[in-house]
Amino acid sequence: ASALEYVKKARTLPSASGDSTLEKLQSDLMIGVLEKRVKDAHSIVAAAPDDQGAKDLLAAAKAELIKVRLEDAKAYVERYPNDYAARFNLANLLYDTGDHQGAIANFQQAQKSPKVRLSALAGMGKALKARKMFDLAVQQFQTAKAEIPTMDELKKDIIYQLAECYEGMG
Repeated sequence: ASALEYVKKARTLPSASGDSTLEKLQSDLMIGVLEKRVKDAHSIVAAAPDDQGAKDLLAAAKAELIKVRLEDAKAYVERYPNDYAARFNLANLLYDTGDHQGAIANFQQAQKSPKVRLSALAGMGKALKARKMFDLAVQQFQTAKAEIPTMDELKKDIIYQLAECYEGMG
């Protein structure tokens, strides 16, 4: 927390106002502080599982962490629209918060990066499946499955998701 305060002060200096490294460091420290709050709240709930106040504290800490991560990811993608790994991270955050339409759009963009292409195909399939667009989800999963030569955890998940799509289609 104190490091975060020092970075904020440093960013107010004229020579550091546009420094992207300090900006990223501030974001990482803020997320770290919030993750510690969530961890501490988990400890409190574990010590007193019947305490509704502790449960509310944990829920509030988690909500704030998700909000900050999402805002940070959106801001980063706005600044660097061609960073497809960042789009993939944003898509995952959007999917986790239930914004499946926003996730689909970002998974589509993320597929342009060879590093995250297969995971983006799988993520897009999951988002389409969540919207009950099973035929489109099947296409994404089939494409991803065909591009993975060996059986690994991702391919197993894709096959499982594909089976759930077929089951949803009857």
